[in-house]
Amino acid sequence: MDREEILAQSRQDNRFHDERECRIADQASVWGTIGMASVLIVVFVIRLAVTGDDLYDLLAMGFGYLAAAQAYKWHTTKAVSALLMATLCLAISLGWLWFYALEG
Repeated sequence: MDREEILAQSRQDNRFHDERECRIADQASVWGTIGMASVLIVVFVIRLAVTGDDLYDLLAMGFGYLAAAQAYKWHTTKAVSALLMATLCLAISLGWLWFYALEG
C-alpha cells in the first residue's frame, strides 16, 4: 500500500468526524449540561423561595435529562447499570410529569 492509498483510506475512515471534532463535541455537551443544570437549579430555587409553586415540571425535566444521558451511555457501552439507571430516571420523570398534568 502506498502513501496515497493510506491517505485515501484514512479519509474514508474519518469522513464523518475526526478525533478533534469528537472531543470538541463531547466537551460542548458537558458544558451545555452544566449550563442547563445551573439554570434549572436557579429557577428551582427561585420558584420554591418566591412563589412556592409546585416543582413537578422542573423535576420532570431534570430526571428526563438524566434518563436520556443514561440511555445513551447504555446504548454506547451496553452496561446494565446504565440501563437500570435510565429506566429508573425515566420512571421518575414520568411520575413527575403525571403530577404536573394532574396539577393543571
